[in-house]
Amino acid sequence: MIRQLTNDSRVIPYRRPTVKSLQEKITEINLFIELTEADKKYQDIKDELVKEIAEIDIKLNQINEKIANLNKMAEVLINLKSEDVSSRKLARYDFLKLNLPESITVEQVSEEIRAFQEELNHYLYEYENLIKNLEMFVKVLNDKDFDKKFSIEILLE
Repeated sequence: MIRQLTNDSRVIPYRRPTVKSLQEKITEINLFIELTEADKKYQDIKDELVKEIAEIDIKLNQINEKIANLNKMAEVLINLKSEDVSSRKLARYDFLKLNLPESITVEQVSEEIRAFQEELNHYLYEYENLIKNLEMFVKVLNDKDFDKKFSIEILLE
């Protein structure tokens, strides 16, 4: 670039797009291709993404409640075997209040907790991806010069 400027060239030096900027544009295009279907408006696509995020948020809350209940059950089962008399009495009361079957074990409850945590991780991953897609979608929609920038970058390639 310095050589170009020192040769008194009247042409503006050519600037190549960076790999990062190209990857961002490719990701944005892929998102549009993935989201855009015939006769859909951008607001409809955005609303659909928000709806999916809300549904997953509800599922996450339900799973968290189930895990909290299972943790309470595990605590009760552990306290039933405690040496402390008062904690055993309280555990028996909680055991009856939770209406737990006599045959349930801590291992069974722990296995259920593990299964729900795996399900929680799956939905968290989906949730994060949807949030990322929504943020990128809104960013592209808010970029008033997106079409101009995009066509210029394609021409530069």
